[in-house]
Amino acid sequence: MNAPITDAEALKQRMAALFADVKIPGVNMSIHDLSFEAGTVTLEFEVSNAAANQFGFVQGGMVATMLDGCIGMAGAIKSGGLLAMPCAELKVSFVRPVPVGRLIGRGETLRLGKTLAFLEAGLYDEAGKLLARASATAAPMPFPDMPPA
Repeated sequence: MNAPITDAEALKQRMAALFADVKIPGVNMSIHDLSFEAGTVTLEFEVSNAAANQFGFVQGGMVATMLDGCIGMAGAIKSGGLLAMPCAELKVSFVRPVPVGRLIGRGETLRLGKTLAFLEAGLYDEAGKLLARASATAAPMPFPDMPPA
């Protein structure tokens, strides 16, 4: 098995490559910050009106997808870029209506085991106000470009 990537810049490049094909209509995502040691990631989302519902707020499924991205990437980072985090369970709490524009997502790995991972994420506006939260249980598995464990 390959060794985990612990260097922040190399890990950021690995995450950018792994998630390059993940597209959310009306949403552009970039990696702002990450930590292998903490198993955390901060993502920036630029959300257009194309992702809004009839009330002008980001549609709930889009919010869940952004939070899932934060969760999945946080777990992948904690694994050093070796493991994907397919969710077995995802719980989303919508705290406030989510506006279009610039949003900040923060994902955190609470525990990464061999068969289960526990992860959380929050979505914030530019002022740092919590808009939505998610918690997940995932079943870690090697990325397709990694040899089986």
